[in-house]
Amino acid sequence: MILFPPRNYELSGAKIRTKRDSTTKIHYPQYLDYEKVVKITERFEKADSDVVYVRHLTPNTTENRSIVALELHSDKLTKKPGILIIGGLNGMTWAVPNAIFEIAEKLLYDTGYQTPFFNDYDWYLIPLANPDGMHFTTKIRDLPPVDTPIWSTNFTARIGTRPSQWHKNVEKKDKESCFGTNVNRNFAYHWQDDVHKTPDRCSQFYAGAKPFSSFEAQALKHYFNGLSDSSINLAIHLHASFVPRKELILYPWRFSKRQPSNYATLQAIGEYAARQARLPDGRLYEVHQSSTDGRVAGSVCDYISGVVGTELVYLVKPYFPAFPNYTDTDIIENYVNRALTATLGLVRGWRRSTKLNTLYFFGKEIEF
Repeated sequence: MILFPPRNYELSGAKIRTKRDSTTKIHYPQYLDYEKVVKITERFEKADSDVVYVRHLTPNTTENRSIVALELHSDKLTKKPGILIIGGLNGMTWAVPNAIFEIAEKLLYDTGYQTPFFNDYDWYLIPLANPDGMHFTTKIRDLPPVDTPIWSTNFTARIGTRPSQWHKNVEKKDKESCFGTNVNRNFAYHWQDDVHKTPDRCSQFYAGAKPFSSFEAQALKHYFNGLSDSSINLAIHLHASFVPRKELILYPWRFSKRQPSNYATLQAIGEYAARQARLPDGRLYEVHQSSTDGRVAGSVCDYISGVVGTELVYLVKPYFPAFPNYTDTDIIENYVNRALTATLGLVRGWRRSTKLNTLYFFGKEIEF
């Protein structure tokens, strides 16, 4: 007997979906390069063309790669609240595509996730938003590191070495010694408001010559504009913290210390997600406004909040080491599990705040 069916059960694709039991093993235990990301999205679409749609965003990147979006719709007849997840915007977040594909796997095939998450929402997933930057860092991963400012400015120092960190893409103009733009500082919302002068071209914080100068930011902007008819109620930028024991759930504004008008709601949902995603050593994610740790202007989170108009926007940063051992699958699994619980914790927190899927029995809340 079904006591609490999902609201759109009769139209839901879940009752005809392929199902499997829950498992603790991740389905993508090796790092995924751009070619694998494209193949996996195409495989999802080919296997489940009734609910999976693949979009190749334009323009292509400097190295002629397209950013791929994976859209999951449990049915075509009902417009449901939308959840947008963007990952891989930073060149060193190697495990982010694994985490986003793990979310897709669970939404589509795991019986424990289909009813509470897949049936009631439309999902828009971007697993790798900076494919050139990811390709660059993984290609040079085995070289000995050199301090990034020295590596960027000194051609001799670059021979047989790699920068100690790389947060940018790889775009380069003719005859430039330094290259790359930090895509997550290149969006046209209070661009450069956090600095008195433009950072040096060699800086890892270089925000571009002007807003949307990077192809990656342009492609994301066009995609967001194309979703204007869809309702994106919750947006999550899945990032990584490169500092041990400092996992974060952040929300706008990043460019200003001024609190957003829905500050209390954002904080409450974030704290709920942190409790849901308690870390293995018992710690909780730190939850606060992004600018608490320093102002960052031109970010994708502030753009989605301030321009696209999405009310609930979060930056999620589970720990991931910079340039880790490429063959250590435990690092991938740890990141994926932390990212999964934090991301779905935010969705649960949002559901709980709306009370749309909650009944009350003797004063207790029961979610269905």
